[in-house]
Amino acid sequence: MARKKKKKGGLQNFFSKKKKKRSKRNDSVSFVTGLKVSLSILFLTTLVAGGAIGLIYMDRYVNFDRYVDSAGTPQPPDGSLKLINPPIWLNQEWVDTLIAAAGGKRFPLNQTSAEEVGGLLKNLSWLENVQVQTTPEYLTVKADYRRPVGWVLSRRKQKVYVDIDMTVLDYIPVTTIPVVEIKGMASSKVPEPGQRWLADDAAAGVELLNWLYTMDLHFQHKKAGTGNDTASLLVEKTPGKPLLDEIESVDVSNFAARKSRSASNLVLTVTDGTRVYWGAAWGQASVYFEADEKDKLARLYQFFMDHHNTLTGTAKYI
Repeated sequence: MARKKKKKGGLQNFFSKKKKKRSKRNDSVSFVTGLKVSLSILFLTTLVAGGAIGLIYMDRYVNFDRYVDSAGTPQPPDGSLKLINPPIWLNQEWVDTLIAAAGGKRFPLNQTSAEEVGGLLKNLSWLENVQVQTTPEYLTVKADYRRPVGWVLSRRKQKVYVDIDMTVLDYIPVTTIPVVEIKGMASSKVPEPGQRWLADDAAAGVELLNWLYTMDLHFQHKKAGTGNDTASLLVEKTPGKPLLDEIESVDVSNFAARKSRSASNLVLTVTDGTRVYWGAAWGQASVYFEADEKDKLARLYQFFMDHHNTLTGTAKYI
């Protein structure tokens, strides 16, 4: 059945504030060119930010109690942990795991306690650069958190996460951001949590998922700045929801064309089973004479918006 023809150029404002009259073909060229520029800026920003891992903040168990022992000798006050600048995806299960790893909910507010807690927290696979300091009311915890990008099944059929640097992380359910399954790896021998996984095929899946996450985050910020009403979304042509929410898995079984030269190296599977044939791993498009990665990313999001913010229903070659 023929689809109703839709207007093109929905991402024009994402790339340029200037509007010029031109042919439909020139509009398409401008759209793709503009997206290249914007994505290049996003890429540089990601590099400068160092992967955008983020710092931690959460204020819980607020209490302060100075006391003395039975002999009347003053004792150090005790207090709770105060986490500094948490990432938005840090839900309660992660916080509870951190508190348990620290050894409890209340601690003596002295340097010895701070050092002990810091040493314990360094054992968590998803924390690095841990700094614990004593204040009159809290032990403050400042650290870098590794954001899970994808998850895989180990040889023991256990779920583990991997972050953008391919560090293996313990699996703790996360509900605030999409974390997509990566499957089809040549080897299921996954290192222990906290170690880096040297698997090129899994890394290709992680990189593609991270680009989708970065794009979704960009559009969320853009939507927050222009408003969520229907009129604003129509004017700005902004996705109504994150595209990554619809992705169930990324299949890397044909990575580097190890099964078929003509088949897609990476395939995204949507929640209803629809397959999105992405093509080569990021940075390898020219090897297989495919469109530039930024062009493909632009086309994917254009298709997503043109089809009412969904990828379901029709197989798509990018």
